[in-house]
Amino acid sequence: MSRRYRSTVVVLLLVWLGGRADSAELKLPADGWASWRVPAVAGAPDWCCFGDHANKRGVCDLDARHGSYGTDSDDAPADHTLVYARFKAGQLQRVRAYGPTCKVQTRSAVTELGDVDVDTSARWLATQLATRATHDSDVLAALATHAGSVAENELVRIAGHDGMRENRKDALFWLGQLRGESGARAIEPFLTGDADAQVREHAAFAIAQSQSPRRGELLIRQGQQDRSAKVRSQAWFWLAQVGDAQAETAIRAALKSEVSREVRHQAVFALSQLPDERGVKALIALLEDRSLPLEDRKQALFWLGQSEDAAAQAYLAQVLAAK
Repeated sequence: MSRRYRSTVVVLLLVWLGGRADSAELKLPADGWASWRVPAVAGAPDWCCFGDHANKRGVCDLDARHGSYGTDSDDAPADHTLVYARFKAGQLQRVRAYGPTCKVQTRSAVTELGDVDVDTSARWLATQLATRATHDSDVLAALATHAGSVAENELVRIAGHDGMRENRKDALFWLGQLRGESGARAIEPFLTGDADAQVREHAAFAIAQSQSPRRGELLIRQGQQDRSAKVRSQAWFWLAQVGDAQAETAIRAALKSEVSREVRHQAVFALSQLPDERGVKALIALLEDRSLPLEDRKQALFWLGQSEDAAAQAYLAQVLAAK
């Protein structure tokens, strides 16, 4: 290879690399709105705003003070996300993330950046968290829709190390909502290992919102082991809310070993929240279990009386007739 040819190849390579580096940077305006597109995580919702009429899609007003996210049950998952960011004097003021079919409007022009490297976008979003600024929750929602390990790793980092508890809780929520089984695995250490009881409690909510097949066993472990009575109570509540097949057995066992009166009462209430006829059957089983403390059985009677289920009313009528 001649020296001149080698020099030409090097120059072309440097130009190509330089072009890639430039395209990976977010060239953001000092003022006004900017928009860019990134690949979405698998199963990402096609978020949009919804109008007041029959829950139909509306046009999202980017200038509105408060934004909302929603999907229609018929919407297909989104393959990419559109991020909208507004700036004033170079400072981020607002962030929104919507699906590809969502229409938006604004009173000012939008600087279109086109396709942006998903990892670059994720890293930039993660740096925009302030001391619980008004846009932090929207930043985390946008970050959660991004495909790739960088976005997920940033959510895990924020959940574990951010200085604001609410940011940590939001990061856990989005890991459960949008990051699948890997998100559930990331939440797991927070269920019993985090020093902050409020974070552990929120981790239970986040794992309940996931579709992990292990969420039942994880909630049972928290209900059995957590040092906070409130956290244990919430673990049983979410176990029943997700309708896990192990709920009745696990909660009945907890009633026989739990030392906290508050947790036992909340566990009985949790049984009343089981789906379909399972709650009524579980409460009747408690009432008829004479090995349980009378106080706990009274709680079962109370919640059975609150039910409008025909089977519950028939059982109570039978008990009253026998008296």
